Amino acid sequence: MTATAKDELILEIWAGLDHGSDADSAGAAELELIQKQLLEKSNVPVPESPASIARTLADHGVRLRHPEVLEADLRWREQASLFASEELNFPNVEAAFAFVEKLAAIPQGSQLRSFVVQLKVELESVAKSMRVALPDRLIAIEVAHWLTVWLQNPAIFADWLALRRESEEFRERFG
Repeated sequence: MTATAKDELILEIWAGLDHGSDADSAGAAELELIQKQLLEKSNVPVPESPASIARTLADHGVRLRHPEVLEADLRWREQASLFASEELNFPNVEAAFAFVEKLAAIPQGSQLRSFVVQLKVELESVAKSMRVALPDRLIAIEVAHWLTVWLQNPAIFADWLALRRESEEFRERFG
């Protein structure tokens, strides 16, 4: 499912929800309902995170109840994640390298693969968001690319990443 189709489906589900007395804002309950319906309607193997759904809604003018959004996303990530949220913050490319080193050390399994697919989707969304600073978008693009390679062939990933790190393009971009 393309990002545009996913966004359209999120907005379609949002429009069909019974919003009650607070029809112009989204919080935890609405995000969880959208997440559930999105899984049912899109047949994707990995659920969209509440934060990602909230980002799509906000980009289309929906007011967010931020404390609820943060709580819903934290709950979801704690249940689904193999990593602590601090480990998924990439303030620089070195933090991203530290993360992928941990990722490469984890035994392969469906839970890990699902997590990596979801993280890649999240990073691609961050990379496209004009609300995110350019350096952060560049790191998100780079790490999403790494995860694509890891998903395609985990056995070659460490060697590929070492070569990528030495490439002229990488050095120009990240020093």
